Amino acid sequence: MSHSLKSETVSSFYFYGNNTEISANGQLKHPKLILIGDRVTIKEDYSIQPEAQASLPLPKIIIGDDCKCEQGLTLYAINRIEIKSNVTIGSNVSISDARQEYRQIGIPVMAQGWMDGAGEVIIGEGTQIGEGTVIAGNIRIGKHSVIYPGSVIEQDLPDYCVAGGAPAQIQQHQPIVPPISPDATPLLSICIPTYNRAIYLDFCLSCIFSQLQDDSLVEVIVCDNASTDATPQVIARYASRYPCLKAFRNSTNIGGDRNIYLVAQLAKGKFIKWQGDDDYCVEHSIPSLLEVIHNHTECGIIYLNVHNHDGQVYTAKGASAYLRASGIMCTFISGIILRREDFEQIEEPFRYIDSSLNQAYMQYEILTRNPHFCVVNRRVFDFSGNPPAGYNFGEVVFSNYQTILSHFIGKGLTAEDVREEKRNSLFNYILGWYWGIMRDHAPVFTDDFEDLFRKFYGDESYFEDVLLQIASIKALAQS
Repeated sequence: MSHSLKSETVSSFYFYGNNTEISANGQLKHPKLILIGDRVTIKEDYSIQPEAQASLPLPKIIIGDDCKCEQGLTLYAINRIEIKSNVTIGSNVSISDARQEYRQIGIPVMAQGWMDGAGEVIIGEGTQIGEGTVIAGNIRIGKHSVIYPGSVIEQDLPDYCVAGGAPAQIQQHQPIVPPISPDATPLLSICIPTYNRAIYLDFCLSCIFSQLQDDSLVEVIVCDNASTDATPQVIARYASRYPCLKAFRNSTNIGGDRNIYLVAQLAKGKFIKWQGDDDYCVEHSIPSLLEVIHNHTECGIIYLNVHNHDGQVYTAKGASAYLRASGIMCTFISGIILRREDFEQIEEPFRYIDSSLNQAYMQYEILTRNPHFCVVNRRVFDFSGNPPAGYNFGEVVFSNYQTILSHFIGKGLTAEDVREEKRNSLFNYILGWYWGIMRDHAPVFTDDFEDLFRKFYGDESYFEDVLLQIASIKALAQS
């Protein structure tokens, strides 16, 4: 292997991992669009070329940790190529997310452009690709598969298969989950309400489907709230590949709360998981959640406590215990799984619609009928870090949240439960959120935050101290 890349080239990558070695003897285009993981090896005579045109998403070429690539590798991405961790690639392998056009007689092939320009290539972890293989077009190859040398991949290949030929055919296939009948009820519906977040939705769906097998117990539902960006195209691309994806589009924007309710109402699974379109399931999280659900089918709510990573899974009972376990984080839709039969028994599902917290009301309403819940202390998804936008922050976290909790005093909660949560939410979350909003000048209305704090906390012993803290936060943000 020739000398590795110079430090100035390494620094220009979108990300370049530790202990990674890429030969200096190769063609490299737009490294700012390329992510290379840790302990990756790419030998000489490669050509790695992501197109710089604006499309979804960034980075355009991803090579995961511990991948080993022999000489002569060619990667060409109009949209996206993702090679998961521990993939081994033989010599002279060509991978492209589009196929070269060739059908116009008399025009050189290289001048005819590309077919399937909206595709992407995803190669699952641990897969071995033999020398001389060609992968071109909108292709997904599952994890821990083996591709014979000299193969031409023209269609998706599942996990745990052996394939070869031109075009490649499956020679062996051993799925790790027994197939279910097509009309079986899914165990889990992942429900994604979305609006004008095409780039984030694309990555969200990629993280989900990289964990699902063809015979999955999961359905994925996306409800587009009349987006005006590329969201419909993103959804259509995944729907064409994955039969378990069900897509719906509202003719007009019905508001965030109503779309959150609607996408859950469309679910057919035994359990419903809301998923924010800019929250990303971490690797292996969905299979582990399916196991939790399977073992806790009596619970009306499964709460994902992503702030505690000790791995514990435990059950408890009653609204008071649930309030202590979840607090104001029960308003975070990606952390909530509901049993569908309990969800469908909510008599007034729109009681607090347009409060931005109707999902919290529905959880406590479920607990009045089925008090059993489960808590999962695991980091099951990552956050995009999008700033909050388009609502009155103080009204939501003070007025709306406390109004919903107070509704359940005498219905599972006590006045002391609500008062204690009022304090906990303020010190553990709200003040920190307020600081972040003010510091980042997020597009959230905060002009009446101090007035609302006075209204809802004026009789508390800690009122004056917090009032000074709020003033300090405003001063720091304005300095």
